[in-house]
Amino acid sequence: MMKEKDSKFTQYLLDCGIRSGWHDKEIDEFTNDPRALETVMQYVDNVGEMLRNGVGLYLWGANGTGKSHLLNTVFVRFIKERYRCRVYSMDDIVSNVTASWYSDEQRVMFQRMLCTVDFLGIDEFGKNVDANGNAIPLPDLVKRVVESVLRYRIQMRRPVWITSNTDPKYIRTVFSEDVGSLLNEAVVPVVVRGQDYRTVIQKRLKGLLYD
Repeated sequence: MMKEKDSKFTQYLLDCGIRSGWHDKEIDEFTNDPRALETVMQYVDNVGEMLRNGVGLYLWGANGTGKSHLLNTVFVRFIKERYRCRVYSMDDIVSNVTASWYSDEQRVMFQRMLCTVDFLGIDEFGKNVDANGNAIPLPDLVKRVVESVLRYRIQMRRPVWITSNTDPKYIRTVFSEDVGSLLNEAVVPVVVRGQDYRTVIQKRLKGLLYD
């Protein structure tokens, strides 16, 4: 019975867009940036108030610093606390919105999701910076999709969590003035600093091979 229950919960997490690699991770396994973790935990401790006020977080920083770790492990905790959550990558968002332009059923399903989930997560939001960290504008189609999704959520006073490599000061360049204005209304920026976890993992994998 316990295995069946665990299996159903695992499938539910997958249906919520949380990939299996995050299912057994804990929030406090994140050790890169204590200040970022403290801010995130303040949000978690006041989740009811954050939900009522439609406040989300904008987790930004360099590759591999643990932004996705924070988003996904927090959402797993929220789901265990009976909140409804959904995580999409930026590509997923664009695919779902553009598909809804050609299918009434798809449009109704996607709009229902946007309206009903308590917390929407957008992972890998606007990864458009060059090697020097300068902003590279996104195609107009992507800008249009992002603006429509954010506007819908914010008008419904529903929180959005975002992970991104894009410094908030470049949002208006990468996306648009409207997207920048919408995010100012709805998210608290949290910079996530530290070493690249992927480099650490790569060293460990090489150690398993060569030791």
